[in-house]
Amino acid sequence: MRVKLAYPVYELHGAGSKPVGIVFAIWRGVHTARAYVVPRNPKSDDQVLIRAFLTTAAQAFKLVTPAEKLAWEQYAALRPKTILGEKVVLPAISMYTAVNTIVLVDTGAVDDAAPTALCDFTASAIATFAYNSGTTHLTFDVTHNAAVVTDKKWLVRISPSLPSGAYEARDGDMRLACGVATESIIPVTASPQTIDLTAPRFGDWDNAAYMAIEVLPLSPDYDAGLPLRVTDQVTVT
Repeated sequence: MRVKLAYPVYELHGAGSKPVGIVFAIWRGVHTARAYVVPRNPKSDDQVLIRAFLTTAAQAFKLVTPAEKLAWEQYAALRPKTILGEKVVLPAISMYTAVNTIVLVDTGAVDDAAPTALCDFTASAIATFAYNSGTTHLTFDVTHNAAVVTDKKWLVRISPSLPSGAYEARDGDMRLACGVATESIIPVTASPQTIDLTAPRFGDWDNAAYMAIEVLPLSPDYDAGLPLRVTDQVTVT
């Protein structure tokens, strides 16, 4: 079917009858039409819990004092985010929610005080991916430059098997290593550190399959450093 727009209709926008219908829009000057789609809304136990943590933190922010809010604004200014190539300072509530969600994942309580001990170490290498299918243990080595390791932590995320080594893991591929409020946040020890995870979120790897591991350094009060993500082959025994 071909439709030519002319007087009295020159443009079409919006959707037809829902839930079945057609959505009309203009993209880069071109008239487009597509089927109306209801977005997926996964509701795994972990996802529901994370959403609850986000809600808890957002509601708690309403009760912070003006001085505490100013401290979060100053903290946000030290941690600009790059969005579409531009440096953006997030609102205080965004930083408050992000930090306190990590605190809640680690079975802590919401803290109204902005982090003051900023993250002062980074990971430089992740290597030796090994998975023992008999005991469901995933181990790997992390090299880092933390001179003092007391109270410092890693937040660990992993992916399922990836199609090939050239495939770059996307954020959507990554999940907390062992789910929420379990072994996903672990203490930092001397470098190089061998991390041993029991019953990781994904355990479906075949020998020599490619997977991705990400470690996020956390200071004692949950200031997040620079994440390191590496894709490599896993040895399965």
